[in-house]
Amino acid sequence: MSLGLHLVVLEVTGRCNLSCNYCYRSESAKLDLEDPSLLLGQLSEIRPHFITVSGGEPLLLQNVFALAKKLKQICKKLFLTTNGILVKEFPKSYFQVFDNVQISLDGDEKIHDTLRGEGSFEKVIDAAKYLTGIVPVSLLCTISQDNYHQIEAISQIARDVGALPTIGRMCGFGRGNPVPLQEPLFFKQVLEDAARYAVLNDDPLNFWFNEKKKSLSKQDKIMGGCTAGIAELAISPEMDVFPCVKLRISAGNLKDQSLKNIWQRSPLFAGLRNWNNLKGSCPRCEYVSICRGCRADAWARTGDYMAADPLCWVNDGDHR
Repeated sequence: MSLGLHLVVLEVTGRCNLSCNYCYRSESAKLDLEDPSLLLGQLSEIRPHFITVSGGEPLLLQNVFALAKKLKQICKKLFLTTNGILVKEFPKSYFQVFDNVQISLDGDEKIHDTLRGEGSFEKVIDAAKYLTGIVPVSLLCTISQDNYHQIEAISQIARDVGALPTIGRMCGFGRGNPVPLQEPLFFKQVLEDAARYAVLNDDPLNFWFNEKKKSLSKQDKIMGGCTAGIAELAISPEMDVFPCVKLRISAGNLKDQSLKNIWQRSPLFAGLRNWNNLKGSCPRCEYVSICRGCRADAWARTGDYMAADPLCWVNDGDHR
């Protein structure tokens, strides 16, 4: 198997100016990136295709744009994920270092402000408009029981401000309400709506609506789906390396071993790369090579990151 590293999500700080109920970050994780110089050296050695600057809220990090310029020299494309609150406090030109800025939007004004705080919806819209013509912008909605019916509205809001609409699933953890979707058929409807309204998403189960991708399942090798530990990883401010930002099981720490060594030799990553380790119906499914289910959601809801995807409707009823 090729061990090319496509995506690194770099959490440059654990601090945030919001307290969203569904956030996967710990309340106690308030640190900034511990050793940027060490990190840059290790990333230079492995050179991922893409890097996403994330948090916490990355715009709270002093000199985040200086760090971004150094990261841009390492990867092919550099992205920023932000809640949008602080965007207008910086000159527009600062954001040109990024190839895309992704701003969180969880529904219409009523729902978004309920989930993230009064007035935050307006700041997201203002931020998106502020960056129009400067850098491509996408608006990311985290799908929950509160907003799964809002796909069309999210699509329209994004397009009205010149942004691309995107969605991602909420995994089964967080600080409280809102709650993640519980019914696989509800999630199927979400992805159907996303396809209907041209809303981007990279959920493993999205293959169901792509006939070309389905045809790839006949090949005996990984052709898509969940990339946690397979083509992506995440790095926390404490320098821990995770399969992805939501699957927070450490494969190692950059203060103890190199990123290249962790990526190539971690037993955790090796296990994720072998679909025969999957449980329930997943390893027997004809679509396993293009899906493999969301490992983070399986872990969050069952405590076993190799369990079947809890939102899979293809083999619903076998989530052991």
